Amino acid sequence: MIVGLGCLAHDHILVTETTWESGKGRVLHTETRFGGNVRNALATVAALDHGAAYLGSIGLSASSEEAMADLAAHGISVEFVERVAGADPVMSRITVTAGGERYIAFDDAPLASTPLPREEIVEAALAAAGALLIDACVAPPGSLRVVEQARERGVPVVLDAERDPSPTVRALVAASDHLVIPLAFGEMLTGATTPAEIADALWSEHRSAIVLTEGTRGVHGFAAPDAGLHVPAFVVEAVDTTGCGDAFHAGYAWGLVFGADLAECMRIGSAAAAVLAALPAGVRRVATRAAMDRYLA
Repeated sequence: MIVGLGCLAHDHILVTETTWESGKGRVLHTETRFGGNVRNALATVAALDHGAAYLGSIGLSASSEEAMADLAAHGISVEFVERVAGADPVMSRITVTAGGERYIAFDDAPLASTPLPREEIVEAALAAAGALLIDACVAPPGSLRVVEQARERGVPVVLDAERDPSPTVRALVAASDHLVIPLAFGEMLTGATTPAEIADALWSEHRSAIVLTEGTRGVHGFAAPDAGLHVPAFVVEAVDTTGCGDAFHAGYAWGLVFGADLAECMRIGSAAAAVLAALPAGVRRVATRAAMDRYLA
């Protein structure tokens, strides 16, 4: 089972026919769906017919009830969820422009009312986990200890972080053994400008891998500071890139629990991201095994 720790988001999507530079454009499609980096990743894990479970607190509001139903509908276990008043989904509005690029505006005020579940729930989740996915930027207070407990149990920790290099985020980055982040965030964390320099700056004795994603330019991976490799991105006609990074993390973690090496984990993650980017608006946004295999083959 792959367990995820992060936050849930209630996304309001607007798809337009044009680019930001045009200044205005016609609306092609609108929809409401649930998201969040870890939730999106777990949905892909479940679509790959592997156990997926959300670890976190979820509120008691109507939006939280819908979020619980969404997790269940996507095959994500809620056995490690604790219901806590006020721990409601983050509200976000996502504008998707021509070419699949997107801008996300969010209100993360509910995070202040979203604690970790009780210790016994955390322990049960880690006991069942083959890997732990964690979104460092929205993880609740106390998540550093969860990462440390996972590592003590020998559970691989795959960290997602993409903004806000706060002391809390930096501590989670330092503690995780599989660091999977955008190249641009690696530059922000270190001040370095090349993948090799970033990997060297972020390496530690407990690190298993550093993976730096670069969108259409592919992925850079390091199993050691001086052992870098590059996996090209799959060529797709992007429709909506929302959640592609989350799908990459899902594919990477899925490969990891089945014993794939670093290069193969990166290829699997890239295939999952490619599937998601090419999905038309309004369809279920998960990367299935059959769709990924068309790239991996």
